[in-house]
Amino acid sequence: MPKRTLASGLIAVALVALVAGCGAFSPGPAMSSPAASASDLAGTWNGEFWILGGFYYPDDGTLLLQIKKDGTFTVTMTPAAASNNIAKASSWSGTVSTRGRLAVFHTSKGPWDSLLRSGDILYGLANDPATGADIGIKFERAGSGA
Repeated sequence: MPKRTLASGLIAVALVALVAGCGAFSPGPAMSSPAASASDLAGTWNGEFWILGGFYYPDDGTLLLQIKKDGTFTVTMTPAAASNNIAKASSWSGTVSTRGRLAVFHTSKGPWDSLLRSGDILYGLANDPATGADIGIKFERAGSGA
């Protein structure tokens, strides 16, 4: 295995472990951020995703996240034109809740993933429901100019 592929694989494993640990992390009083509610996330979020690790096929594209004030959401995933034939356009929906700086997304199949929030940016690692691959995600609130 080439050194570059091994290194990127190890980095991907470390990132997945870090985010998996963050999903179960509950900040103490000294580390907590101002409380946010799901309605604070309401609006349109434009995003992108990319596959993690040294895979032999590309899997990247765009995301569109719509969050309503009642905490319901829909996500539409559109693979880039150069993505593999496994990646398919898909969408799913559910509810979103917040826990400190985390936005926790729930679907009918249970929790989907948690993303960190920094102002008008949501980011983190997730699982691509179409391919099962680990992906990086970054959303920016539409019109934020961030």
